[in-house]
Amino acid sequence: MRIAASVFLLAVGLNWFDALSLAQTNVETGQNATDIRSTWRIARAAYTRELWVGLESQAADGQKLLEALAGACTDQTSVATISRAANASGLRPGADEQAVLDVVAGRETLAGMLSKFELTGPDGARTAAGRRVRVVLVGLNESAATALRVARHADVDGLLLVDPPVGDLPQVEEGAGTPGVDVLLHPRSEAEFAREEAEVRRRLGPWGKTARVLRGPDPYAGLAQRLAWAHGRLRGYEMQAPARDVAAWLGARKDARVVFVGELHGNPGAHRLQLDVLRGMIAQGGLLALSTEQFERDVQPVLDRYLKGQISEEQFLKDSRPWPNYADYRPLIELCREKQIPVIAANIPRRLASRVHKEGPAVIEQFSAEEKAWTARKLTAEKGAYRDKFMKLMGGAEGHNEKLENMFAAQCIKDDTMAESIADWLAANPKGRVLHINGAFHSEGGLGVPQRLLALAPEATVAILTCVERGNALPAAVADESHVIVPASRPAR
Repeated sequence: MRIAASVFLLAVGLNWFDALSLAQTNVETGQNATDIRSTWRIARAAYTRELWVGLESQAADGQKLLEALAGACTDQTSVATISRAANASGLRPGADEQAVLDVVAGRETLAGMLSKFELTGPDGARTAAGRRVRVVLVGLNESAATALRVARHADVDGLLLVDPPVGDLPQVEEGAGTPGVDVLLHPRSEAEFAREEAEVRRRLGPWGKTARVLRGPDPYAGLAQRLAWAHGRLRGYEMQAPARDVAAWLGARKDARVVFVGELHGNPGAHRLQLDVLRGMIAQGGLLALSTEQFERDVQPVLDRYLKGQISEEQFLKDSRPWPNYADYRPLIELCREKQIPVIAANIPRRLASRVHKEGPAVIEQFSAEEKAWTARKLTAEKGAYRDKFMKLMGGAEGHNEKLENMFAAQCIKDDTMAESIADWLAANPKGRVLHINGAFHSEGGLGVPQRLLALAPEATVAILTCVERGNALPAAVADESHVIVPASRPAR
């Protein structure tokens, strides 16, 4: 049978959504049953990082579920639903389940669909999301069991099960893939939640060891509120007082020449925060540059050519050594490309930092002239609070061994190189501002890169956002540093 795929613009009043033209196509699924019809509805975001696919249930038909998903998700998430026009009783095991499996298997009609319908930006440039899109299957009420069964065979990255009938969930056996599973429950008491959580983890089997099981705040909340709360806990962030939101925080720091966002690599809340900060700084106006730990000095020419539209994204990714989770940074790069904002490849090449780690700081003198141009002009690896913090993290003590000393030197040459890259750009652009993103350790407490930067450019003013996982204690903040709560990691196996 065929699945009608209707692609349309979701009008939600957000000015960063791309203007999309209506399109429609048919996608062959290979399903032989003729008495069941499946309908695709998909609303695409401007900078798609994930595709959330909801399975219709008795509590919510495809359109209602689509609207609830779209209202819950941000513009880094496209949403879709699979509904059954001829199955009023909802999704059931059997032929219905096979139809869902046919849709998600191989991603041809999920992430692959987004590459067929190209994303068109305001400047007319076209780019395809392709395989960089993560696929999350969303099961609601009784359709949660179907989602769980399908995920044992389909190529999906994640599952969100909302208010599943715990006693009806199938048992997951060993060897059945490894998607990340999140479960949202709305029990009436802590004791009931504890019982349901234990049973969910038991039925999830090997997946239960890394599943995040959340207790929603209101057992009587509607579908839209439940999904919005889940998306916020799993993909969002919370500014800590006194800041109300990113706009208010930036408004109080509009004179800061450099804004640091200390991320937790791969954390969706941290990456959403970075995009919001970039947008906020663009809205404030003036000359702006994005500086990143994730790109290294020697690929600056490649990055520049891509931003100017001189090479394709495929060529850019081939030549720029992006991090494995580049999809998390792609929205930033694409927004800079659209707005013609320069991006500073700030870090030292990894291979050179690795040599410092293995051979010690003296090896820097053996670098070629070209390699020295990609390295900070001065290494700062001194005793003090940053060194103490690093050694404590690494389990070191007094009388640190040579291996730890070299590790610290490698850490510092990264900090020095990033700080120098920012300082050089500020010197060349006296009226400019910089948003710099790096791992939280590189800027937390004003140490690392901010400390090095102020030594190079004492007149620069900085402001710092430091991401902290939910459930962890907030570290002591320094002046002009604020903390942001981001989603907790999955439990360790």
